[in-house]
Amino acid sequence: MPAIKAHKIMSYILLISLIVSLVYGIIGLVYSLRGSFSLSNRSQMEFIKIVLQCLLGLVVLFLPSALEKKFNVSFPGAMHVIFVLFIYAAIILGQVSGYYSRFFHWDTLLHTLSGIMLSAFGFCIIDIINKNPKINLGLSDWFMSLFSFCFAIMLDTIWEIVEFILDAVLDSNMQQYNLPDGTALTGHLAVVDTMKDLIVDVLGALFVSIIGYVVLRQQRGIRENKPAVQGSAPAALRPPAGG
Repeated sequence: MPAIKAHKIMSYILLISLIVSLVYGIIGLVYSLRGSFSLSNRSQMEFIKIVLQCLLGLVVLFLPSALEKKFNVSFPGAMHVIFVLFIYAAIILGQVSGYYSRFFHWDTLLHTLSGIMLSAFGFCIIDIINKNPKINLGLSDWFMSLFSFCFAIMLDTIWEIVEFILDAVLDSNMQQYNLPDGTALTGHLAVVDTMKDLIVDVLGALFVSIIGYVVLRQQRGIRENKPAVQGSAPAALRPPAGG
């Protein structure tokens, strides 16, 4: 199945999953606020997280398509597939299905994949810009790699800031400063989750940046060493006119 068709089918599945999960989260939140029966053993804060993340997922899901239409560019189909899979793993599996609590390293895995995906996305963006004849930046390979790395780290850092704000406003414990039993962590232990997330984000982004740099150097070498097209020999080797 072509990547473009796969990504469309997967996007529809994710869209339906997000809508259903959003409705579930809203109903659960309403009943928890009213003190009525509970849909599950989830707390009120967990339903709030489901609602907020589903809303964010619905916005982010259409972001690549919006960028393509706005700037008249096209991202690789494989990039769309990875993007959809990441949202599904983070929201539907992670938050709605409870994988964050059921699997100890699920959050770490997703943050690592986040660094990889965002760095690759950064490469796509800067490569499209660099190849645009109207802009003609002529960026070097190392600068494109540096951009992809910084792009990923910037967005991952912004997400950690969002988590910090939500924790401050809603006491959502997204940065894991409290243990499951409610015990508050202090000192070094209180920032372990945040720093662990940032470290694996950096490692994932660095991995893609290095791989991307190597690939760009190889492609540049192939272009530079590519033999002249048959029939277009250099002028010094062409027979004189009329000879």
